[in-house]
Amino acid sequence: MTDTPFRPVLYLKDRCPWCLKLRLFLLEAGLIDRFELRVFVPGDDQEAAMRAELEPHVEKVTFPIVQIAPGQYLPDSGTIIEHYAQEFGVDVASLPTLDQYVRGPLATMASLRKEIAELKGKG
Repeated sequence: MTDTPFRPVLYLKDRCPWCLKLRLFLLEAGLIDRFELRVFVPGDDQEAAMRAELEPHVEKVTFPIVQIAPGQYLPDSGTIIEHYAQEFGVDVASLPTLDQYVRGPLATMASLRKEIAELKGKG
């Protein structure tokens, strides 16, 4: 009997802009097939189970998160991208679709999110 090698597990939230950033990186870098993807839609039955699975391993459950090795978890799309770009020798700057997404829609969403938070703080 042979042992199956560990495949990193990606925990992703459907329609999450940071999860999409990570997926774009993995797709454009040709790495997506190296991962097991677990995706939930906010509010579905899988969300609670996934959060319960992750809570003992991370300070705060946010998405995306990857289990990089058994019992080892890494949160944050930027950190995950940096980790796998280094591991697989991917030049992130050479990925035009990811670059367009990060500098375009994701930058706009992050700016709007910051503005909303500031406005809420003034209320």
